[in-house]
Amino acid sequence: MKWQNTKCESTMIKIQMIAIMMVLFFSCNLSAQNNLYADQEECKNRSGIEYGGIAGFYIPGNGTAGFYSGKPDNENSANYIMKNKYWYEDIYRLTGAYDTVFIREYPGRMRYNPAFSFGLFVKYDIDCRKGFYLQFHYVKLTAKDIITFEVDPPIDYLAEPDIRHYPVIGIEERNMMDLGFTYALGNNPASRLILGGGINMNNTLVKESVLRIEDKPFNMVNIYSGGQTYVPGAALQSYEMRQGGIGFGIFGTIGGRFEFSQAIAIEPGIAVYYKQINLESYSGFYPQFNFFVKLCFRDLVSFQQ
Repeated sequence: MKWQNTKCESTMIKIQMIAIMMVLFFSCNLSAQNNLYADQEECKNRSGIEYGGIAGFYIPGNGTAGFYSGKPDNENSANYIMKNKYWYEDIYRLTGAYDTVFIREYPGRMRYNPAFSFGLFVKYDIDCRKGFYLQFHYVKLTAKDIITFEVDPPIDYLAEPDIRHYPVIGIEERNMMDLGFTYALGNNPASRLILGGGINMNNTLVKESVLRIEDKPFNMVNIYSGGQTYVPGAALQSYEMRQGGIGFGIFGTIGGRFEFSQAIAIEPGIAVYYKQINLESYSGFYPQFNFFVKLCFRDLVSFQQ
């Protein structure tokens, strides 16, 4: 628990340092010579619709990664594999076991790998400072760890046990929708500080939950109906299992806006989410981070001249 708190505190410190650096950078530019948006008419003329794409580096909270750990109480359990006679025989053969093979230890704490996210947005600017936007983005996440197996308990009590480490892997997709607002500080179109926030809705879908033994994947998701179990060559009725669901949350953003012309701008920034990820037995609220860049376009016709 102490290690987990240390990691969390370290991440928050890094986020705070980046946010402080961004504030200092844009504060230096707020007093720049170009004060176009100090003119109220110029500011009002910026009302209209923007649209574009967003790409980000998404850092998920690890609170839901345990869903893929294969622990006995999980919906997808490694015991489901080990209790099947035919899968056990495959594992016995793959590991070269002589007597028995069994699970010795489960992952202590599964972790997601950071991943790139992509999406689209549309925004309505009330004026040069205030705006509301709707944003859709997607990310595919992978959680990895190991399950420890013991192969052939030693006959001689002085012998060392044969310990093997095999990967347990989970893959999920998240489709996310943000409804947010922004407020721009400063009068210089070349660079301004942007603050924002809003609400989030996300839909999580489990794509894979497997245990790999000697490079052979074993699916921990029970896809057989009516209490059936896997039998090689049998005509079993299977179905596509849908795991995951819809969650909600809130978020805040800090970033910058650089306008190259009336039609094109970029907005790099950081979004901090506190949201629910809906996975069975792990459906809590956890912090998530997204370092993003928005490419903003605007039709010149939408500008008032």
